[in-house]
Amino acid sequence: VALRNTQQAAGLVRSLGDLALLDEPGFRLDAMTMDVGEVLDDIVLRFAERAARQGVALAHEPLGTLRPMASIDVELFERAVANLLDNALAFTPSGGRITVSSGVDGERARVDVADTGCGIAEAELPRLFDRYYQARTTTAPAGSDGGKGLGLAIVKRIAELHGGTIDVTSRLGAGTTVSLRLPRR
Repeated sequence: VALRNTQQAAGLVRSLGDLALLDEPGFRLDAMTMDVGEVLDDIVLRFAERAARQGVALAHEPLGTLRPMASIDVELFERAVANLLDNALAFTPSGGRITVSSGVDGERARVDVADTGCGIAEAELPRLFDRYYQARTTTAPAGSDGGKGLGLAIVKRIAELHGGTIDVTSRLGAGTTVSLRLPRR
């Protein structure tokens, strides 16, 4: 119990440090133009074993034929998508599915992380990206790492630093889709 509590406290400190760094006025992205879909393939591979252990199907599916090219800081982009996948895995039961989609949406590269989990009440959605906020109706189930209310705030900040946006749609009992849109290059 002590080790688990220490690990959770260390994770909280890391997340707070990450947010402080991302909020620094002088912070600059180490960006390069890349095919977002290729980066997502790698991230999905990293999460595949964990998803399989949980009995959750995980796949990356391209949307359309245009390559979603964007100028991204790969490390930060991977962190954002990893946070989204962590959340999706925490709330998707065995037998469920998580789909990571990538494509082009007008002048934006689009990434969607959709799950068939428990969903989020509509009243909770406006505050979902606020720091330290956790939806009351979807608190992480027992046995998960639990939330700190910082993961989605970090994702939002990373999207903003890239000149992008993030939004979420959800229905209780039917799952959640988080959409990240970044300027195309």
